[in-house]
Amino acid sequence: MLKYKEIIAFCIFFALSFVFMSRVVKSVDPIVSTFITYGLAAIFFFSVNVRSRKLILDILLNNKKLIFKINLSTLINTLLAFYVVLYISPIAYIMVFFSGLSFFNALHHHRAISNLEKVMNIVALALAISISFLISNAEVYDTLVGLCLTLISTLFGAFYMRESAHLHQETGISASQILAIRFFMVITLCGVYSIFSIGQYGISIHDLALLSVIAITGCIVPMFLMQKSIKKLGAKVTAQFTPLTPILCLIFMTLVENERFSVLEVSLTLLMALAMLYQTTLKNP
Repeated sequence: MLKYKEIIAFCIFFALSFVFMSRVVKSVDPIVSTFITYGLAAIFFFSVNVRSRKLILDILLNNKKLIFKINLSTLINTLLAFYVVLYISPIAYIMVFFSGLSFFNALHHHRAISNLEKVMNIVALALAISISFLISNAEVYDTLVGLCLTLISTLFGAFYMRESAHLHQETGISASQILAIRFFMVITLCGVYSIFSIGQYGISIHDLALLSVIAITGCIVPMFLMQKSIKKLGAKVTAQFTPLTPILCLIFMTLVENERFSVLEVSLTLLMALAMLYQTTLKNP
C-alpha cells in the first residue's frame, strides 16, 4: 500500500479542504476567500519557480491566448467552488465535480469513445446529482443553485485540464510552473474587490489562518501529491483512487463539523463512490 501513499494523501487533503471551505464562507466573502487562498498558493508556486522566471516569462509572452484561457477557467472554477458550499454540502460538490469531469471530458471527445461509455458517464452524473438532492439539507432552490454552480465549475475545471495539457505539450512547461501562472486573473480581479472589502469590514486572524490552511490542504500539497502519483502510478491508476474523496469528506464532516448522516445517506455515498470508480475504468481520453 505504500506505493499508493501519495494519491491516498491527496484524497485526504482534498476532502478536508472542502470541509474547511464550507466553514470559512460562513464568515468570509467567497471572493475574499478565493483571493487569499489562491493568492497564497500562487506566491508559493512562484517562489518554487523563481529560478525559472525567465522561462516562464517567455512562455507567457509567446502563448498569450492559451494563458488567458487557463487563467479564465481557473478564475471561474475556483471562485464558484467557494460559492457552491454556501448552498450545498461539500460532499455533494465533490460527487458532482468528479463525475462531471469524466462526463465533460467524454463529451468533448464524443467521437473517440463508444456509445456505452457515453451512456455510463451520463448515468453516473445523473446519479451524482440525484444523490446530492437526497443528502442535501438545503431547500430545493438552494440545492438547484448549488448544483448548477457546481456543473459550471466542473465544466471550466475540465476546460482548464485540456488547455493546460496543450500548454504542457507545446512548451514543455512543468506542473509547478503552470501553477505559478494560472492564478493571475484570480489575484487581479478578486484582489481589487478583496482590498476594498477587507478595508471596510476587516478579517479576523482565525479566518485568515483557516484560509491559509485551505491554501495548503486544497492546493499546494494536493497538487504536488497528485503530480507525484501520476508520475509513479500513471494517470489511470491515480484516477481510480479519487472515489475515496466523497467517503473521506463524509468522515471529516462528521468529525470536524459534527454532522450526522443516516444509513441511507451513507449507503448512497458508497454507491456514488462505486459509480465514480467505474467511471475511471472507462476508456475516456
